[in-house]
Amino acid sequence: MNAPAASQRRTYGGWSRPRSEGMFGLAWEATVLGFVFVVIAMVTAVFVSFTAALVVAAFQAIVWAPLAFRINGRTGYERALVMAQWLRTWARKENIYRSGTFSRFGTAKLPGLLALSRLYEGVDADQYRFGMVHMPKQGLYTVLLRVWPSGAENVDQAVIDQWVAAWGGFVASLGGASDIVAITPVLSTVPETGHRLAGEVAELTRPDAPEMARAMMAELAATLPSHTVQLDAWCSITFRATTAERRREPAEQAVEIGRRLPGIVAALAQAGVRTRPMTAAEVTATARRSFDPAAEADLETAAASSDGHGLGWDDAGPIYYHERVGRLEHDGVVSTTWEMDYAPSGTVDERVLQRLLAPTPDLPRKRVALVLRPHAAADAANIVDDDFKNALVAQQSGKGVVSAHAMLRVGATEQAREEQARGHGVSRFGVLVTVTVPAGSDLPRIDALTGDLSDQARLRIRRAYYYQAAAFAGSLGVGVLLPEMATLPRVMAA
Repeated sequence: MNAPAASQRRTYGGWSRPRSEGMFGLAWEATVLGFVFVVIAMVTAVFVSFTAALVVAAFQAIVWAPLAFRINGRTGYERALVMAQWLRTWARKENIYRSGTFSRFGTAKLPGLLALSRLYEGVDADQYRFGMVHMPKQGLYTVLLRVWPSGAENVDQAVIDQWVAAWGGFVASLGGASDIVAITPVLSTVPETGHRLAGEVAELTRPDAPEMARAMMAELAATLPSHTVQLDAWCSITFRATTAERRREPAEQAVEIGRRLPGIVAALAQAGVRTRPMTAAEVTATARRSFDPAAEADLETAAASSDGHGLGWDDAGPIYYHERVGRLEHDGVVSTTWEMDYAPSGTVDERVLQRLLAPTPDLPRKRVALVLRPHAAADAANIVDDDFKNALVAQQSGKGVVSAHAMLRVGATEQAREEQARGHGVSRFGVLVTVTVPAGSDLPRIDALTGDLSDQARLRIRRAYYYQAAAFAGSLGVGVLLPEMATLPRVMAA
């Protein structure tokens, strides 16, 4: 009798950064501009003088070099504009925010990119209430789903593969909808206060239960180990208003979202993820505890009561908020946000981010957001074809090691074309990692721990210098999409 063959673990990879490839490994925009400058210098040498051509060429080199050469994936112009915008913000003291009852606003409004946001509540087809964050300037509406991840412990590999395939199908199906801009799963770890467990135990304990049984339940709620970290997960889906009525009237968009939410929840269930829509009160509590961690215990206590916390969207912001070059100070804590620089190299399995997502005693308050922006089905074919053509150009123009790397890129883009032709979706993705610690903590040690976790996840990250506030808001998963709200000209980031 032969033993059954062990199932082979599936691996994933072949990611590539979209880029218009030009000559000698340069971006297409830099290549075109270089040829234009060469022609101008030659014309100057012929019709004016050779000396004048040298002066023109020197000036052109100064203009062209910041666009051609990158540092950590960013062009010189991109880095200069980000720094200039930060200096202007710092000079105007717009990086400092004060709110509260005695402030000019009279409330604790959300700062930065969330200042103009509004929160509404609707009812879906299954009669679940859901909160809807509206970004009026961009015409975006975001709903949040409370998530209870199943975990992969004691689960057969075949079931895990089925969950991963179902998740890929879910993202691809949402990419087929032209109005869905982004999907942002967020996994947050926060210190356990004990109030949530006490509320659940109180809800499960019947008033007419025997005295001994009630005493045992109360003792169970009181014996929570100290320094315990709890997981809090949600998934946000951002819609773009496709009609003028939906841009002006949130109620029109709420009807459309409410019609589609049950189908989205059912699709997530096939991926092994149990979800339900978050109410407006839960969305408010999520934003408030992120900006004001000291409110965590009060919010958990209020959630267990029938009255709720009674906070509105205008009360979800911080009282004190100071954005610095590489950190964000708010309400007695310091937050630092990193963004993904490069995806994991080579092939990985489905547990690649496990160490980064898992609770870490040394980093009890950590938030990881995976931002997925699916391409519309109509655009996916053109995108993978362009990537394949750019990879061929890079292979033919490179030399040595660059050529070997380009060969692998050609294979990956060719495989992407085949998979897209079979019906798979095409998505852009990025990761934001936010770590929040009490003021006065050993920040260099915290930075080192975060870098070590990212290395274990084979993820290359970099600090979001000069836009910590925007990156912090983006990692909340409440509708802030950094690419949609960027203020840099696209040509500068060629």
